[in-house]
Amino acid sequence: MATTRVISTTVTFVRPFILDGFEELQRAGSYVVDTEQELLDSPSVTAWKRISTVMQLNRHGGTEYVPINPDQLSDALRRDGAQHDPAGPVSSTSPKRRGRHDRARRILALLPLTKAR
Repeated sequence: MATTRVISTTVTFVRPFILDGFEELQRAGSYVVDTEQELLDSPSVTAWKRISTVMQLNRHGGTEYVPINPDQLSDALRRDGAQHDPAGPVSSTSPKRRGRHDRARRILALLPLTKAR
């Protein structure tokens, strides 16, 4: 019999969002995400494999567990945080400065690697 565990996390959206499998746009707010994992049988290392991920939605006076794609959830959270919220805190790194940092990283990635002596 396989050993399983469930990891529960809370994600927060500051804007309405929708994911595949949802019937409608969800309101901004905090949502519980449950990830079920199975212990892999390996003598050399302990490792867990994701079996399923569900988001808890409160609908029609009850809790519904909707299967979601964790990569799609990450993308939605990234998009949600990428938009400027005038009521939110001001970032310490301006978009102009971030742009310079991104350009510098791209240029450094093009340079050949040299070994330190």
